[in-house]
Amino acid sequence: MKVKVLIKSISTSAGIMRQDDIIDLPNDEVNKIIFMKPTALEIIEVAVMPSMKNPSKKKRARNANGTLKADDKSTPDVNEAYD
Repeated sequence: MKVKVLIKSISTSAGIMRQDDIIDLPNDEVNKIIFMKPTALEIIEVAVMPSMKNPSKKKRARNANGTLKADDKSTPDVNEAYD
């Protein structure tokens, strides 16, 4: 997440940063710094965390009788075994 340093200097994983420096730090490091020195940083841009649920997860395709479908090897660009 992008943050701006508001105090004279601070030591981070990116090195020693001075007042008005804008840096990109991991979320957990920013949280630790803000916990110890609440006025040390100003959050500029919040990093978007990937969703815990994977919406693109595919399900296995099934035949009409409920058994799993197999992939048709004659169509290499399409996988019929998954929906």
